[in-house]
Amino acid sequence: MIERVFSVFHKTLHPLLLIIFRMIRKHQFDVLNEHPSLEGNAIYAVNHSNRYDIPYVCEAIRKQCYVLIGRQPLNLIDRMAFMLNGTVWVDRKDRADKKKASAEMIKLLRKGNNVVIFPEGTWNLTPSKPLLPLYWGIIDIAGTAEVPIIPVIMEYTAKKCYISFGSPIKVTSPYDKNDQINILADAMASLKWKTWETCKDVGCKSLYEWNEEVERRIKEYPKLDYSYECSVIRKEFTPFDELIDISKISPNKYTAFLFRKDK
Repeated sequence: MIERVFSVFHKTLHPLLLIIFRMIRKHQFDVLNEHPSLEGNAIYAVNHSNRYDIPYVCEAIRKQCYVLIGRQPLNLIDRMAFMLNGTVWVDRKDRADKKKASAEMIKLLRKGNNVVIFPEGTWNLTPSKPLLPLYWGIIDIAGTAEVPIIPVIMEYTAKKCYISFGSPIKVTSPYDKNDQINILADAMASLKWKTWETCKDVGCKSLYEWNEEVERRIKEYPKLDYSYECSVIRKEFTPFDELIDISKISPNKYTAFLFRKDK
């Protein structure tokens, strides 16, 4: 009963929040790919690079969406806005809490709500990587709730926010999490590369300029614990066959373990 009341509250308040988001917005929107035609609800997989991403994507989607947000220090006004919008909080370093947040999102999706997830898990402030490694929890959530994932990319200049929506990605059982997360990562990276190629005013001309941009984004939000944010980036490991070229190693009693089929 309480959950239903909150759901009605968030949906009733949503039009007002859209007006507020638009009033306080600091960038002009330039939508490069319109929202795909879709029956029903979805998960929106969005890249993350600065403090504006959450209100901007909520405004761009226009539908009421619950947002997955990591527990962290926040300005009071931001915390209040997120709670009024509808938020699922998660401790990104607590496995039990992540499992609880996933279950909450599945429940929301099964009731017809939309959910926004930043699968990179934190801000991507690298100079050349389109995306940080994605967490694959989004795949299990989509597969269990049986809803599509819509990739969304946002890129910024001093005055503009370019927004691109990708085609819905369906996760149907049985599925391989690694394959599916790679499909999502490829879709998001392709949208980002296309934005870089199409919008010549995006990006910086030198590493020095980019470092200045990173410093500016961090200073824009003093509450941000950037060291902590870096610590939650998903670790990637080089595949075994890329570390060692087995074809150049001769089998003997010292190297036999490398050739085992169960490695």
